[in-house]
Amino acid sequence: MHLGTPFKGLGKTCPWLRERLVRAGFQAFNSLVDLARESDFLLLAGDVLEWDYPHLRAQLELSRGLKTLSREGVRVFIVAGNHDPFPLWKDVALPKGVHLFSPQGEVEEMNLEGGKVGVSGISHGKKAVRENLVTSLIPGDGDLRVALVHAYLQGQEGHDPYAPCSLGDMMSRDFHYWALGHIHAREVVMEDPWVVYPGNIQGRHAGEKGLKGCYKGIWRGDALEVEFCPLSPVIWETRTLEVEGMGDTEELLELLEDLKGDVRWEGGTLLRVYLSGASPLYTLDEEAWGELEEILNEGENRDDFVWVNIEERLIQPLDMEDLMKREEFLACLIGEAEGLRESMDKLLDEGDLSLLWGRREMIRWFGRLAHQEKEELVEKAIKRALAMMLEGR
Repeated sequence: MHLGTPFKGLGKTCPWLRERLVRAGFQAFNSLVDLARESDFLLLAGDVLEWDYPHLRAQLELSRGLKTLSREGVRVFIVAGNHDPFPLWKDVALPKGVHLFSPQGEVEEMNLEGGKVGVSGISHGKKAVRENLVTSLIPGDGDLRVALVHAYLQGQEGHDPYAPCSLGDMMSRDFHYWALGHIHAREVVMEDPWVVYPGNIQGRHAGEKGLKGCYKGIWRGDALEVEFCPLSPVIWETRTLEVEGMGDTEELLELLEDLKGDVRWEGGTLLRVYLSGASPLYTLDEEAWGELEEILNEGENRDDFVWVNIEERLIQPLDMEDLMKREEFLACLIGEAEGLRESMDKLLDEGDLSLLWGRREMIRWFGRLAHQEKEELVEKAIKRALAMMLEGR
């Protein structure tokens, strides 16, 4: 949850937006508490608080929510993560019914209407745990056995490999459900047994896009059903807008307004728009782009706001024939690009580049490109190279 941490990468904002963003993480947590009030128990898989950002309100909000669940008889199980390791919890008063697992690991058992549930958990004892914590978890005797751990599952990108483990490690333990923390993107890794990263409850920067929330498990004695429950009042979205040849700011504003309408929903949206292509608009200075953002963001102080941040990646329109006449080097460069375009399929599908193109990350970002799409990539590359070379001339 990283309660109390700031949003990143927003640039210039305004008072009403700052207030909305300060509240967003706490609103998501309060929605989680409301959802948990209808449940038998709540699992918090580490990095509940963000100790690099001491935040009194975060601790008070956490305490208030846990007390609410305690009064209503809802059990809460917590493991410490790398951002809130076990020693830093010593000053946090936990109410009755809330259990923080130790770095040695243990099992807590409950008798519910459908049978016995065993929750096995283990905390990070320090900020950088390099040991495999999964293999230290011992299943309880429950009819439903749950594992709670903050861990790096091999193959997950973009996070430090703290408490590294593999699916094989998990399969060797006798659990029905693995409740995992550390990775901020939600993912159901497996369903038998369930291996689930719920992700965080509120995205804090443009890399944490879309609805955030938690997973709710419904145990029916002989089967476990799991469903995602959105919690975040504000989401991040990114879009790329091709404006090749466009020179009219009014036309651009209309396109951006249409884009705002496409992403608007009942909550707030932080929309980052990347403008791409060769366009006369590349001559606009930073002040002009700032004014465009101000116009787009006027009147957005509403529940379903869309706040636009423009990332301009435009390049100078180029006359290829004229450039080839002007300089021998540029003519050679353009000629090489034309040759590359003709051999594109062979270049990408054979030899060393085929290994790069077949990587999962490349497929995730670009998909399986058709011939025409590959040609378009070359076209954009040559235009960008030429624009960079001509910059300042």
